[in-house]
Amino acid sequence: MKKSLTVFLMVLLLGACSSEKEKVIFPSDNSSSLKPIMQKQDTIYGYKSVINEEDILVAININRFDRFNKAKIEKKITKQIEKQFPEKKVLVTGDQKLMWEVETIIEKKLKQKELKKSIEKIKLLSKEET
Repeated sequence: MKKSLTVFLMVLLLGACSSEKEKVIFPSDNSSSLKPIMQKQDTIYGYKSVINEEDILVAININRFDRFNKAKIEKKITKQIEKQFPEKKVLVTGDQKLMWEVETIIEKKLKQKELKKSIEKIKLLSKEET
């Protein structure tokens, strides 16, 4: 009984101490300039992004206690990315539904034409209010 409790606590401790941010940038050849910006953010614990020739779409996972400042965090990250990529349109969102859409794009590994259509769809979804 004591051994199983010790093993359980060790697994729980090791799982809770993981500080690695979940990060995915698609396509990966565009990731060099976006990674440093996202690594500096301490209010998020993960992100997934899609980049094409004219748009940058970033879906972020915001820490629980920082959710109250979601709009400020999104705006701050958007400004930093726009500063780095002034020629591109930037959309940063903390919405879980849009995170799922970005994950779908990454899993399907869409080509440029399909990628553009999917990004436009996500932009329309981001403007919706429930």
